[in-house]
Amino acid sequence: MLILMVYLGVLLRGLAGEPPGYYDTATNKEGRALRQALHDIIKNHTVIPYSSTAFDTSDALKLLDQDPGDTNRVILIYSGFTDAKTNFGLTTGWSREHMWPNSYGLDDVQPSFSDLHNLRAIDANVNSSRGNKYYDTSDTNAPSYRFPAFVDAPLCSTDSDSWEPRAVERGNIARALFYMDIRYEGDHVNEPNLTLTEHTNLISSATNLMGRLSTVLAWSAQDTVDAGEQLRNDGVYSLQHNRNPFVDHPEWVDLVFRPRLHVAPAVGGIKLSWGNEWTNTVLESSIVVTGGWSLYPTAPTNNGTMFEITVPTTNNHQFFRLKDNP
Repeated sequence: MLILMVYLGVLLRGLAGEPPGYYDTATNKEGRALRQALHDIIKNHTVIPYSSTAFDTSDALKLLDQDPGDTNRVILIYSGFTDAKTNFGLTTGWSREHMWPNSYGLDDVQPSFSDLHNLRAIDANVNSSRGNKYYDTSDTNAPSYRFPAFVDAPLCSTDSDSWEPRAVERGNIARALFYMDIRYEGDHVNEPNLTLTEHTNLISSATNLMGRLSTVLAWSAQDTVDAGEQLRNDGVYSLQHNRNPFVDHPEWVDLVFRPRLHVAPAVGGIKLSWGNEWTNTVLESSIVVTGGWSLYPTAPTNNGTMFEITVPTTNNHQFFRLKDNP
């Protein structure tokens, strides 16, 4: 099959990284401009059928999640165990995991439902155990806390509404979620507007939200991109012809998902500014670098593209930060 030969060719040649010029339109951008540029680059990918009598997502996962030590087996997310490729679809075998749950905006509709960047091979029983829980650090004080989360996910933990995966895969999962947030903006027919959020109480099948944003941001920084993740990104690109920008350029995570505080001289003080797309962000100040943070008393003005505040040189506050405002 041609599509199989193309993917295997990528593996055999050991190609890594984006093609020359792939991200040219995203260079030197941040915030809303970078988000839009990346969306425009990765949208309109080739859709692999979720289920088909021909090549479909299960066939793709047999390649993408193949065990390097045994080409007849796949590596399963959350457990790290392997299973025979031929056990796909069995109740005692493996199935397809949507890291961004199907019930949070995908709703069985392609292309998001079958996007290979969001799909991983998983033990069928672990799949049921995780369900549609969002990702977060488990609350060890909760009555519902369990470690391990499931017998076949021995290094994962869970509580009533969240799932904490193995440390070795947390960054990979985070970057897959960042991709989904950027790829799906609701600007095409049958495509949802997917959004990562800090406000987990709002996550439901009615909102298309997923989280927790602060947690997956931390996971991405702690568990950095490795050769295996790069190789999988190349493999997905060979099949559906788009890439995960945050695997190729992890430095873009903060430029897209965290507001950037700009500092410039101004008459009588300094001007602090940040993109006006960050409507839930507030400026805090402190005299000391740790502790004692409080909301800066002056509200920012909106110049059409940026929020701005001029801080007088006589101001006693020495440190400033941007913080999400619940």
